[in-house]
Order: sequence, then C-alpha cells, then structure tokens
Amino acid sequence: MPRVFVKTIFRSIRFKCQRCGTCCHHKRPPEFDSLVPMERLREFWEKSNLIYQTNEDIENICSSTGRQSADFVDTLFEYDGKCVHVDDCKEKIILDFPVMKSKEDTTCVFYENGCQIYADRPRACQLFPFRVEEEETPEGDIILKIGYNPTCPGIGKGKKVNAKALEKLVVEQFRDRSEAVAAEIGELAREGKIGKDAKIFRTMPGKKQ
Repeated sequence: MPRVFVKTIFRSIRFKCQRCGTCCHHKRPPEFDSLVPMERLREFWEKSNLIYQTNEDIENICSSTGRQSADFVDTLFEYDGKCVHVDDCKEKIILDFPVMKSKEDTTCVFYENGCQIYADRPRACQLFPFRVEEEETPEGDIILKIGYNPTCPGIGKGKKVNAKALEKLVVEQFRDRSEAVAAEIGELAREGKIGKDAKIFRTMPGKKQ
C-alpha cells in the first residue's frame, strides 16, 4: 500500500462562509466525454466543479431530508452504493463516484436562496473553498496537496483556518474512498472481471447530450 502524505500549500489564512452560493454552481466542461481518462484527470479537475459525495454523506442527507438518493445523487451508472464498474470487454475500470445533482441553471438541487441542507452538507462542501490535488511520487506514494480557491468571497474573513482539522477532513475523505475502491476492485478481480491491461477512467455524470 502506498504511503499518504498531506501538504497544506498555504501558511495562514482566514475564512468564513458568506452563504453566497458561489460554490453551489456545478461545472461540467463540455470538452470532456462521460468517461475521463486518468491522463486528463488533472485538466478535468481544473476545469470542473462537481460536488462528490460519500456513501455516508448520502445516508445522512436521506435521513435528514426524507428524500431518496435518486433525488440528489448523480452517477453514470445506476447508483447502488458501489463506485467501481467494468465494461463488458474487461478493458475499462470505471470509477463512478456519486456527485450532487444539478438543476438546469447548474446550481445544486439543494440550493434555493441558500443551502437547504447546510448542517448535513457533504464533506466536499465542508471542505470548500479548499481543494485537494493528488500527486504521486516516483516511489508510488501519494501526496494530498491542499490549496484554496482565491475567488471565494469568504477568503480573508472570519477566523484563521485550523489547518490540522482541515488535513484530518481531507485524510478521512481520501481514506474512506480509497478503501471502498480497493475492496470493490479486489472483488471484481477475484471474479475474473478485470483484464490484465485494463485502464482506469473517471466518470462525469450529468453531462448534457
């Protein structure tokens, strides 16, 4: 297993959410297809703005709102709690992480004059305006680099950000996702459903055709 390191690439910063909804507008870059190859993942991250959800996020929102996951979860395949799929030819491992659905105006389905689920918003929303880039070292280890979106109106306001708490949130999110993916890939491999030269793709759910 690779080692995971967290690096905060800013010294000291203040932030207070202005509840302005800037981060509640989702972006799906039209130049990408529904399947994004790993070699274009960094470019995809830079151009997109999607709110990824964990299974725990989804369960919490269902519990607090009484709504079904189909009301707010967007995936390329039908959502069943799993995120790894393999094409019929066993050549593509498709990571279909659930994201928040958008309305026609690209805003989150829970945004209406402010966030309607603020207390139970996904961890990805709690993390904003901070964002994480994954970088692999020559030794195969992973560095999670935490930066921030300087255009967020809340930057520079409020209290100083607790970097340790931020790093903890990032590590928990990465760990939960990595463990789930590893378990699902292991099961599919044991069932002989993954070809030896299979390539990994990420999905962009909700792309307008």
